[in-house]
Amino acid sequence: HLVLASRVAGVGAPVDSAFTDLDDTDGLRRNALVARDLGFSGKSVLHPRQVPVVNEVFAPAADEVAAARRVVAAAAEAGRRGVGALRLDGRFVDAAVVARAQALLAMAREDEDAG
Repeated sequence: HLVLASRVAGVGAPVDSAFTDLDDTDGLRRNALVARDLGFSGKSVLHPRQVPVVNEVFAPAADEVAAARRVVAAAAEAGRRGVGALRLDGRFVDAAVVARAQALLAMAREDEDAG
């Protein structure tokens, strides 16, 4: 409910609460994966050693970044031809799909800038 309410309010996805077992890296990873799949944008941490696991889970994967670049490029080309929606790799691409791809690329750039 929190994720949906945040999106409706236009404030972006919320950050999940901290995982308190500092010695359970596998548990942290599982917990972070669930949070990501539920739509959270990140996870609070209690100790610096939790940061790499959380960053790994929430950072876009290389294949996701590559796919997002293809979507944005294809949409730009379609836009130059006056086409608003298109088919790419058998999938429907419209403004909402392009916006998600652009957001993912922005997140990937933030990760690069921070690293």
